Amino acid sequence: MSDVLSALGKKVKPILLSPVPEWYEFLFAEKLPILGRDVSFEQLKQGQFCQPDLIMIIDTNSYSQLPQFDGYLKQNDKPVLVIDHHVTADGLGDVELIDTTAAATGLIVFELLKYASWPVTEKIAQALFVAVATDTGWFQFSNTDSAVFRSCAELIDAGASPTEIYHDLYQNYSHQRFKLMTAMLNTLELHLDGRYATQHLLQRDFEQAGAAYSDTENLIDECRRISTIEA
Repeated sequence: MSDVLSALGKKVKPILLSPVPEWYEFLFAEKLPILGRDVSFEQLKQGQFCQPDLIMIIDTNSYSQLPQFDGYLKQNDKPVLVIDHHVTADGLGDVELIDTTAAATGLIVFELLKYASWPVTEKIAQALFVAVATDTGWFQFSNTDSAVFRSCAELIDAGASPTEIYHDLYQNYSHQRFKLMTAMLNTLELHLDGRYATQHLLQRDFEQAGAAYSDTENLIDECRRISTIEA
C-alpha cells in the first residue's frame, strides 16, 4: 500500500512494530523505521514522526497485535482504515475492509487496487504474491481456493516471479536460523499414536545459534511433514 499510495502522489510514512525477517528484506528498497527502536512512543504521540491525515493498519484488527501502537490509536483522533482477513476483531477502524473468507489480506488489497484502477507495478505484484503465498503455506493450506490461483495468475502477469519468490522465502535460510531449527527438531515428541507433536525452544537455543525471535517464523510447520501428524 505504501508503494501504491506513493505512486498516486501521496506522502506515506510506514512504521513497523518489529524488524523485518531477513527473508522478506528483498521486498524493501530501504529499511523501514521500527517503533521503539527508531521512533519512540513519545515521538509518535507528539507528532514528531508524522502528522497523518489517515492511519492505515494492514493484516490485523486487534489491539493485542499492536504493542505500543495501540496506545497511540486510542489517543488519536485521526481516521483509521483497517484492511484485514482475520476473524478476531476489536473494531480499530473508522473504515474497515474486512473479508474473513479471504485466504490473505493481500487478496483484499489486490481487489481494492483493481476496483480503484490503481497501478499494480511489478514490485507491488511481487509483494502481493508473497502475501498470498505465505498466508496459504505456499498454497498447501485448506484456505487455498480457486480465487487464490486466479489472483496469483493476474499477479504473475503483472510481473510477480514465483521462482524468485520461492528462492528468497524458502531457500535462503541463514546459518543461524538453520541451527535454531535443528535445536527445535531435537526436542520433537510424538503423542496419541503419532497424531500430535510437541517441540520447543529455550532462550539458550537462541543464544547458542545466534538467532533472533524472527528466525522462528514457520518453523512450527516443519513437524507437519511427518505423515501421521494431525496437529
